[in-house]
Amino acid sequence: MLASTLLPFLLSDRPAEWLAREDLLPPRADAVLVMAGDPGFERTTTAARLVTEGRVRLLIATGGEPGPGDSASSLRDWARRKGVPDEQIRIEQVSSGTRSSMLAVRPILEGEGVRTVVLVTSPYHQRRAHAAASKAFGPGIQVLSHPARPSSWSPRRWWSTADSRRVVVSEYLKLAYYAARGWI
Repeated sequence: MLASTLLPFLLSDRPAEWLAREDLLPPRADAVLVMAGDPGFERTTTAARLVTEGRVRLLIATGGEPGPGDSASSLRDWARRKGVPDEQIRIEQVSSGTRSSMLAVRPILEGEGVRTVVLVTSPYHQRRAHAAASKAFGPGIQVLSHPARPSSWSPRRWWSTADSRRVVVSEYLKLAYYAARGWI
């Protein structure tokens, strides 16, 4: 009985779609936070576009790991190439994951007087990143979700490829871990 109910749900797009949280953005926000783990620079391109369109004042890049897309300096360099001026970029270079990124970014947000931050990451990462940011930043900072577009990942038929199955299952496991640790 349970299998006949659960299997159609699991083989639908809904489990993956739930991960891809998205909020309606205001006309203007204080900052956009771009998460590391962006080897194709999809996240950074989306964040840079929000700055160059005048929709946000600052671009904040995370990442303390070496390599393109994993270091804040590589994200900063990409944002520069996309037209974001240096004076509108802040970076944190000590984090090695989602939670540590949020903890490292909080002092930057406070120092810059940020009250609204647009969180840009991959669609599958959006739900956990939003929850972790909301918890780490506290009630004084509004966190808005805006997935990277275009994205190489789609919730459509997520079960049909090994990579997409791994991403979705991994995100649900990480959500459970974050909840158990009290990080969301």
